[in-house]
Amino acid sequence: MKMKKQWKCLLALGMTLTTIGGIGFAADGVQTTSYIVNADKFQLPYAGNEAAFNHKINPGYGSALAFKSINKDGTMEFYAITDRGPNGDIPTYVKDGKKVSGKFFPTPNFTPSIGIIKVNPAKDRADIIKSIPLKVNGKAITGKPVPSGLTGSTNEVALDFNMNNLGTDVNGLDTEGISLDKDGNFWISDEYGPFVAKADKKGNIIEKYGPGMGLPSILANRVPNRGSEGVTVDENGNVFAFIQSPMDINGKTAKTAKYIRIVELNPVTKATTMYAYPVDTGYKNTGAAKIGDITSIGNGQFLMIEQGKQNGKMQNLIYKVDLNGATPIPNNGDLELGLLDGQIVPAHKELVLDLRAQGWDIEKAEGLALLPDRKTIVVVNDNDFGMDINLEDKAVAKPELDDYTYDADKKVMIYDEDKTPHDVTISLKKNAPGEQQSQIWFFTLPKAL
Repeated sequence: MKMKKQWKCLLALGMTLTTIGGIGFAADGVQTTSYIVNADKFQLPYAGNEAAFNHKINPGYGSALAFKSINKDGTMEFYAITDRGPNGDIPTYVKDGKKVSGKFFPTPNFTPSIGIIKVNPAKDRADIIKSIPLKVNGKAITGKPVPSGLTGSTNEVALDFNMNNLGTDVNGLDTEGISLDKDGNFWISDEYGPFVAKADKKGNIIEKYGPGMGLPSILANRVPNRGSEGVTVDENGNVFAFIQSPMDINGKTAKTAKYIRIVELNPVTKATTMYAYPVDTGYKNTGAAKIGDITSIGNGQFLMIEQGKQNGKMQNLIYKVDLNGATPIPNNGDLELGLLDGQIVPAHKELVLDLRAQGWDIEKAEGLALLPDRKTIVVVNDNDFGMDINLEDKAVAKPELDDYTYDADKKVMIYDEDKTPHDVTISLKKNAPGEQQSQIWFFTLPKAL
């Protein structure tokens, strides 16, 4: 894939700016450059024999990003995190006469991990140089769903390609956010709980917060798998987590609520405060809005990715979000039900960067960082581990997963059109060519934020 070669790099901790290669200007004078992230040394072992994968799956260190360092030789390092691991959609799944949500997990023992991305502008490359697996009491966790009945459960079923139930993990996390505190600990957020967790430098989880477990109980009303997509630590040590999409109160507000919740946690006093972030108005419904990542820029302000289809077109937008003057929100569903309209001051938002106007053509912008120059915004994509789900049925010309229902009690796959059992083969296939690789992009603004 041909990438842009436009870059202004910070060569020293003293923040001297030096031009590397040809500089080009995109919309509004923004300078851009991008790299494929080489992660070959960290490919995932895969038992399947699909020729396109050759017993290995591309890594996916792109669910969040945090700035680590600028080295004396001009190289830069970032922390990035995976999500719960390779997974894909399943046919309609029915057990005991009820539909159950779920995912295929081709590598069910995958451990969500923190990677270090090293970018070397002089050599025109970016590489994963280290991976830190997440652990509880020294034991690696997985990304499998949390058991039903426990805080954070999405009531999903994890399946292999033979429709066997792979079970759950009481410590399972679908990691989506990463930040660092002043002591070098990692703060991680997840979509299941939503949980916010603190891990030490070796990836050992030492604190964990969830709805009713240190976080406001109302957060349990997140749409399943739309928990906390981003987390950041500000200059005062306070932790901020954003819910990915509007919450669903009493099954009524997932597509109508005007706001997304911002949660502030003081890790010393354990006090929490919530604020309202207003989503854009161009979506078919507000449930189509998704937060990608956030990063603190100080003084109650943040950069945040908001994305989704607006007015029929995919948008990946970076906003500056300001909580100064915003009204704290109560621990109930009044915000989503519209009962606080006109009575609160939401977070203020200001568009900083339209990624698509700068050449970004990937669906998921999910990692976000700001370099110390306060001009250069760094973004990584979620490549979904370079995979998708393939279904073959010799009796159907163009079979689609959505056309089938699996009866878990009778253990048969039903083709919905003729209501009869069909023999199908389910396997991996590559996802769209432009989505298969992890990429890291740099956008240098004309002025500092």
